[in-house]
Amino acid sequence: MDEVKQVAYKYAVKNAFEHDGKAQMGAVVGKVKALFPEIDLKTVMPLITESVNNANKMHKDMLNSEYAKFNAQGWELKHESKEKTLEELTWVTPNTKVITRVAPNPSGAMHFGHARPSVLSDEYIKKYNGKFILRFDDTDPKVKKPVFGIEKDFINDYNWLGVEFHETARASDRLNRYYEVIEQLIKMNKAYICFCKSEDWRKLIWESRACPCREKSVEEQLNNFKKMLSHEIKEEQAVVRIKTDLNNPDPSERDWWLAKIVDNVEHPNPKAKDNHVWPSYNLASAVDDHDMNVNLIIRGQEHLTNGDKQKELYNLFNWEYPHCYYHGKISKLGDMTLSKSKMKLIMDELGVERYDDPRMATIKAFKRRGFKPEAIRKIILDCGLSLKEVKITTDAFAAANKLFLGEVKEYPFFEEIIPLEVINMIEGEVEGTKFSGGIQKFLVNKKELSKNKVGSMIRLKRACNVKIDEVNKYSSRATFVSYMKTNNPILSWIIDSVDIEILMSDGTIKRGITTKKILEENGVIRIEGIGYANIEEKTDSIVKLVFAHE
Repeated sequence: MDEVKQVAYKYAVKNAFEHDGKAQMGAVVGKVKALFPEIDLKTVMPLITESVNNANKMHKDMLNSEYAKFNAQGWELKHESKEKTLEELTWVTPNTKVITRVAPNPSGAMHFGHARPSVLSDEYIKKYNGKFILRFDDTDPKVKKPVFGIEKDFINDYNWLGVEFHETARASDRLNRYYEVIEQLIKMNKAYICFCKSEDWRKLIWESRACPCREKSVEEQLNNFKKMLSHEIKEEQAVVRIKTDLNNPDPSERDWWLAKIVDNVEHPNPKAKDNHVWPSYNLASAVDDHDMNVNLIIRGQEHLTNGDKQKELYNLFNWEYPHCYYHGKISKLGDMTLSKSKMKLIMDELGVERYDDPRMATIKAFKRRGFKPEAIRKIILDCGLSLKEVKITTDAFAAANKLFLGEVKEYPFFEEIIPLEVINMIEGEVEGTKFSGGIQKFLVNKKELSKNKVGSMIRLKRACNVKIDEVNKYSSRATFVSYMKTNNPILSWIIDSVDIEILMSDGTIKRGITTKKILEENGVIRIEGIGYANIEEKTDSIVKLVFAHE
């Protein structure tokens, strides 16, 4: 608690100094959350409130002295906490070469669900100096059809995340190998060609009874498989099934399918287009893992049943099954959606297949919003490797990103501006901004100015104190009073203006006005009253940004 109190006080002083003696509670809370992401905010709020109140009551000379002391120390504090580490692989010996893989289906853009096992696997490979394989499981040319060009996007996203591969493969290049395995299984009397209608077969299986196709001779099964390969047998007329225990408590693991026929093949791999027999995910994955000597697999808990099915294949061939670790599902992912169906609805709404919409949890969207790859990796490592369900809040994403963003410049945001003419200005300089004597023209937030009565005193942020003389529909006037820091209401201002648009995380757009100084910026900045945003496009007349987080 003492460390939290020290950090809160330090940043309350900094914020008060930069905001004319008025530290902003939200900014100090944000810094504490960034430096202590696991802390219970409710328990430390009294400490933060006390620190902010103390800074705001501080005399100007004392505030300047405390700020100078902390400024000399440097502001980029980093909380010295124990880094979360992955559990040791107890089966690894000095002679073990750890080999793992990730196997995304390239049917859409890479999302956080792909990134999670990839980053965890990458950490293990770097820890044990192993081998990491990227294998595209593109063996569904009908339902989850591979998208042309998406493999390159995956590789770019992996590069951005700092995930390094030693080998890249594609399942659709290995169709003949899967046919070879199926033929072996048929010869072993462990697979058969099933011609039953799916509803009839399902009824038998649920009753733990074999379908009649199961008992045909090996010679007949081989002959039928050849007819499948030559496309004499058409789609939905037959599938290849493995022979399993018909009394298995899980009906989905009874005689599951190994391969099926697709008549009209749509596939970006030209070498695969003339093939009409396509393996199941479980056949292709098991064979590839064995052939590539994979001994470590990290994947989501939704693959638990798939793991059981793949073990059956391994057992039939007396192969050694890899060490397999599962992680739990993500039930909340900040303000983004991880659901592919919801992502599709968003793209239908846009009318284009744009995978970087800020509402979607794709890696492209994280990049577009200005998240640092180190922040994404930190979030994933903080989730760890367990079957526990994970809820990742928007605050967690924001705190992680702020750690790696460091200090960024803040710019005002006005929905509507009004000219403010200040008379009797005395020449002076405040925090590097010089003001000449006489009349000075400012642009201020019309809505905020209207909250103050004529005759009242306000302070133009990081400038001077003025007394309001006149406010009308189109203009306003005030008289210069002093440059001294006071407790007067603070009003942001600009000299020249440029329009800005901020694409928010819910797909809406905020439109407003800010200073032209923003044209000198690139990357992530902070927008007053809104939060962090990434500059995406700028011209002399407009700057377009994408919201990152508060």
